[in-house]
Amino acid sequence: MNALPINKIFLAGFAFALTHWKKIIEISVFPLLISLPFLMVVPELLGLMEQLFSGGELPEYMMIYLVLFFYGYITLSINMYRLVMLGEQSVSGFMPVLDVNKIIRFIGLTFFVGLITVIPVVITKMPLLQLVVTFLIIPITLNFVAIALDQPAKYKWNLSFTTHMNLFFLQVILPALVGMLFAALANIIGLGPILGWVVKVVLFYWTLVTLALCYQLVQANNSSQNP
Repeated sequence: MNALPINKIFLAGFAFALTHWKKIIEISVFPLLISLPFLMVVPELLGLMEQLFSGGELPEYMMIYLVLFFYGYITLSINMYRLVMLGEQSVSGFMPVLDVNKIIRFIGLTFFVGLITVIPVVITKMPLLQLVVTFLIIPITLNFVAIALDQPAKYKWNLSFTTHMNLFFLQVILPALVGMLFAALANIIGLGPILGWVVKVVLFYWTLVTLALCYQLVQANNSSQNP
């Protein structure tokens, strides 16, 4: 049984953003402010990474900026998931997430997903393998929403193949295709950097919303099958 209709979730993601745009902006202010130092030095990162790989060290301030950026990302992600699942009354606009247990669980899952998708590529030098591994573990990403809701993590979701495939398409393939399409369009019309960043921001919020919607539908489907 398919619990994740692509067309409905695709449209619902944008509909939710349009109807809750004020709250989304409100909960984005704090994460954006603490992420600004990192975002302002993004153009320097390539040079810094080359310096790191050549045996140098990253400037001390860069690690501070990176930690602040990651904390801003966690705060925004958790608040977005709670907004979708629990409504506007569940999130406070200008307050950071201070639940240490929730933050640690979110960080742990982020590093787990990151390592398990990157290590096989580093070992085998086969980029296509990253796509295969990401497909296999994509249900685990539903736990990001569970963490935001203070629910226990599940590492076996028992999704049907169609549901599994649709989740992968919505969270990985579709954002990548849209990003590449607009990147090509931006180059044609001469608005590369500006349009590219706008699309990346829109896709970032859209994937957060749709992951929460997918979690909601998967949980509802499991409940109907196991009353």
